[in-house]
Amino acid sequence: MPKYRSATTTHGRNMAGARALWRATGMTDSDFGKPIIAVVNSFTQFVPGHVHLRDLGKLVAEQIEASGGVAKEFNTIAVDDGIAMGHGGMLYSLPSRELIADSVEYMVNAHCADAMVCISNCDKITPGMLMASLRLNIPVIFVSGGPMEAGKTKLSDQIIKLDLVDAMIQGADPKVSDDQVTRWSAPPVQPAAPAPACLPLTP
Repeated sequence: MPKYRSATTTHGRNMAGARALWRATGMTDSDFGKPIIAVVNSFTQFVPGHVHLRDLGKLVAEQIEASGGVAKEFNTIAVDDGIAMGHGGMLYSLPSRELIADSVEYMVNAHCADAMVCISNCDKITPGMLMASLRLNIPVIFVSGGPMEAGKTKLSDQIIKLDLVDAMIQGADPKVSDDQVTRWSAPPVQPAAPAPACLPLTP
């Protein structure tokens, strides 16, 4: 039987209290010999590219359990640069990467998880999780939330696909009415996000 680092918290007389707490999360005696896999999810309802990640996390957890592991999920913060832009909120965007890296490292090491699956999108969250992965030096799988479909609007009886850049161009044009600008304001745009999304796939 392999020696899992999670055994630090699940085996031995001195860990009776820890086992009781694990049981309170739904684990049973038969789970204490299995690897504990952290599911690190950046699901929030603040970021359009993250709103579907809760469902993705459930699928990942189901497959971990089906493969003989114990899935334990936690979430990270996620700042949407588009919403934070143009005011003091932008001061929090880049530093959030460090908070994500630290919080992932803390959660996984504090609970002695054996491996982790990172579910992420966007250009602060994915690098933050990558930084944590390098610090932890445990098996890691990255699951990208994937691309978003382009927004659509109907102008002059034409269906037009659009993105945030289109909305910004229209917003700067004084000939475009406020109502039209509102209708143009549909994501997605990922000016920097695709690059970090590709990094975990690099051999």
